[in-house]
Amino acid sequence: MGDVDVKEYAQPFFFKGNDEACLLIHGFTGSAGHMRYLGEFLNQEGGYTISAPLLPGHGTSVEDMEKRDWQEWLDYVKKEYKQLEEEYNKVYVMGLSMGGVISLILAEEYNVEKVIPIAAPIKIYSKLAYLTPVLKHFKRFKGSKVEILQSDQDDYDVYYGATPIATVPSLLKLMKIAKKNLTKITVPTLIIQSKNDRTVKPISAEIIYKNISSQEKDILWLDNAGHVCTISDEKEIIHQQVLSFLSND
Repeated sequence: MGDVDVKEYAQPFFFKGNDEACLLIHGFTGSAGHMRYLGEFLNQEGGYTISAPLLPGHGTSVEDMEKRDWQEWLDYVKKEYKQLEEEYNKVYVMGLSMGGVISLILAEEYNVEKVIPIAAPIKIYSKLAYLTPVLKHFKRFKGSKVEILQSDQDDYDVYYGATPIATVPSLLKLMKIAKKNLTKITVPTLIIQSKNDRTVKPISAEIIYKNISSQEKDILWLDNAGHVCTISDEKEIIHQQVLSFLSND
């Protein structure tokens, strides 16, 4: 794959559909490509308008990401949400990993129609992450590759091969904000989590489920997918469940 292709699949995308819009938010060090299968499916099969932004500092370089923080990511998504809200009758919000956390924050602060957090971290396995406020003074990147990578198996799997350590505290901050205000969520919620996730502790899904105030809520458990379940072999299960959840009034 040449660099042009990699950049292309990392890019944000917008598919025009009906007067109901879905906002799809990718995760930390990932790209809009991770949301592309879901976006294509919801547009083609459900007729929804799809907007999948690219978070600042993503899909460019890890040096660029190193300069960004949680506030910039959250503000960027909020701006996109408000634009969709002005133009469409209903706006559904869904996100993967950190994008799932941001989708929860939107549901806490705005009148979103429905919310779908996918592999959203409330608890994570990495103990190192919690040391990053100190570690960032000694080391810039975790991981050997600092350029954008693209999986050999999947063109849409575009991500950074290294993590800028200075930005990890921003991920933790978003997790903290989302967790603190879960009771403010009252809209229909579909939580998606793989039991085989090695990044996010699966108990995260149960914490979200127990603490939100929504009357209509459910957890879709996946058995085999890894953390980036939106590009896994179980993605079709996600597609069907999300479509069913969105179209069920």
